[in-house]
Amino acid sequence: MTAPVGRPDRESALHLAVRTFNARQRVEVNDLAKALGVNRVTVYRWLGDRDAILAEVVWRLGERTMLGAYASAEGTGGTRIANTMSAFVRQTLAHAGMRHFLTTETETALRVLTRGGHTFQPRLVALVETLLNKEREAGALSVTGIDLHDLAYLCVRVGESFVYTDAITGEPPDPDRAERALHYLLR
Repeated sequence: MTAPVGRPDRESALHLAVRTFNARQRVEVNDLAKALGVNRVTVYRWLGDRDAILAEVVWRLGERTMLGAYASAEGTGGTRIANTMSAFVRQTLAHAGMRHFLTTETETALRVLTRGGHTFQPRLVALVETLLNKEREAGALSVTGIDLHDLAYLCVRVGESFVYTDAITGEPPDPDRAERALHYLLR
């Protein structure tokens, strides 16, 4: 683990955590502190505990992935959102660091990525809600009978269901099933 050049701060600590995660290495507070030349209390002050660090790392990667998927998604309205979410699921499953995290630290990954006490899932739901709202404001999406926030939550949960199937049911993750389910939900 090589520390970024310059005086360590919150951003350099997070950058190092992202690099560590992407390299399929375990992100540990002590290792970050040592590499940055600070004590672990400083890393805690900057980023929080290990779960908070992992949530922030995955959020940084996930936000960029989701926005990129939306920018390149074909279609409009529900089709565009389903294509966005499908691409997000595929890219999540293809990401070596995420695959490593999900397979070597399954319980931690599920806790950090799906439980309400952490910051990842609420931010992902909010981002999907923003994308749904963009499509609605463009006149490409008409949603009745359900709040956009609830629809965003459902989209995220459908995607998660097919990313984490090996941990939930023992079946291998299947992005094709996620794509079919998302298109069905958003038709």
